[in-house]
Amino acid sequence: MHDEPLDQETLSPNEVRQLDERVVRTLEAAPAIEVPADFAARVASRLPARRPVSLTPTHYGERATWVAIVIAMAALLAVALHTTTHAVFDVVQALLLTEFIALAVWLSLRRRSVR
Repeated sequence: MHDEPLDQETLSPNEVRQLDERVVRTLEAAPAIEVPADFAARVASRLPARRPVSLTPTHYGERATWVAIVIAMAALLAVALHTTTHAVFDVVQALLLTEFIALAVWLSLRRRSVR
């Protein structure tokens, strides 16, 4: 019966209804889930060993910020030496000053939050 094709023309309407009900009951039934008792231990044993966490902090961002502050200050001084009436120099000087202040504030806030 499992391997035979289903020919609905030979079935009575009652048999078709019963077959539909059986199919619906089978599809709606929740499967029984069985988890072996040692499943978590087996999965945990397959995990790779954890690498040791580095306790030495790196300060790459802080060092890069100090370098950027020094470069911004040098560029600000270089632009300030060219005292002309061009608006371009004023805009560049304002941008460099803004960058310098933003980096200094960010560095001071970050150092205070790390402690």
